[in-house]
Amino acid sequence: MNLKLRTTASVFPMCRCPFFVLKRGEEMAVTLMMLCGSTEEKYSMKLVAGKAGMDNIVRWVHIVEDSGAQPFLRGGELAVTTGVGHTGTEWLTGFVSALKNGGAVGAVILVGGAIPAIPKEVIRYCEHNAFPLFEITDSTKILDMTYELCRRITGMEKHDNALNDALRAVIADPSSLRSHTKLLTRSELSDESAYSAVAACLISETGEAVHAGTLAENADVRRTIKNMQHRSAVITHNGILAAVCQSSGESELKALCECLKGAAGPKCRIFIGVSEKVHGLAGISTAYEQAEAAMVSSVLSGINCSLYRNIGILQLILGVKDKSILRSYVREQLGKLHDHDSEHGTDLTHILRVYLENNCSVNEAAAIEKVHRNTVNSKVRAVKELFGHELDDVTKSRLVIAFLINDVLRVYDEKLDTLKGA
Repeated sequence: MNLKLRTTASVFPMCRCPFFVLKRGEEMAVTLMMLCGSTEEKYSMKLVAGKAGMDNIVRWVHIVEDSGAQPFLRGGELAVTTGVGHTGTEWLTGFVSALKNGGAVGAVILVGGAIPAIPKEVIRYCEHNAFPLFEITDSTKILDMTYELCRRITGMEKHDNALNDALRAVIADPSSLRSHTKLLTRSELSDESAYSAVAACLISETGEAVHAGTLAENADVRRTIKNMQHRSAVITHNGILAAVCQSSGESELKALCECLKGAAGPKCRIFIGVSEKVHGLAGISTAYEQAEAAMVSSVLSGINCSLYRNIGILQLILGVKDKSILRSYVREQLGKLHDHDSEHGTDLTHILRVYLENNCSVNEAAAIEKVHRNTVNSKVRAVKELFGHELDDVTKSRLVIAFLINDVLRVYDEKLDTLKGA
């Protein structure tokens, strides 16, 4: 088969379909259901197959006339064809298959001209593959329909971007809520609702944080958010995915977390945190802070997902917004050990941590470090000499907290803070 691509201009010289490309941080989520809700009556455009795919997300409308379009598709297109340049309808099955394989989310076919009717095998293919297939019978309305759909995409994108910017502003600065309340309520986010937040970060195989933009733009993630019972939204904030979920039950939040895990891909690990429910728009910032805290707990423990209510003392540590306070505490508790290790090439800080984490058992610490118990005893004595006192229960508690705070700061310094401004 000779595979060709005819551009819009070659078929309709006056048509200029906008070519929408998402940039990082510009989240758009326009589904076929939203876009084509009123086209049947206005443009005689009827859905004939693939209804299960109507929640596919559309990025632009493109007129295509040949099966060779696949290399030119970028994903998210609603493809329109008139059949110009073809004879018969045998080519349509390969055409529709190529569109789907190329990432298109649906097809509109002009029926009554070059294509007298859509073959049953094409309808079966689209139904089986949940690929929405529309037929339009009035050729004079194709341009008007195309222009209107493009305008709708532009308008919906503009509104979604404004909403997402408002959510970022409120998360970053709760005092800005007053200036964004009108937009949020117009976007069906009610001040009377309860809100939960989900935060997720990606860590590469080499241990580096990866911007979650691709995760936030993932079609399955978008679809899951759109299918929630109440208006919800997903954005990126400082490189972290943030989902603001309105009046969502545990089953919806669990489904979102499972979707995020599946969208992370094989080359990255995903770490997720889920907040408690908070009331009203003023609670959105608090919900995000809780979700981020739970996410950091997931990174520290190496598990995929943590709930804020289960992270224990990390609620207190991560509730301190001023990181300099945390750094001062670590310095106060562990500074002498860090300085000694740096000056003398010793590992007293490490040995002390292993000793504390194993309930101050010399034998267990020695087994883990694969050294003689006398070696551990000697180093613990050296620690006591540096501190100038015994390791009583209060001292041990302070040191354990200091080690945990140091781990938290390392997650931010080496991973999360590297995403800011990316």
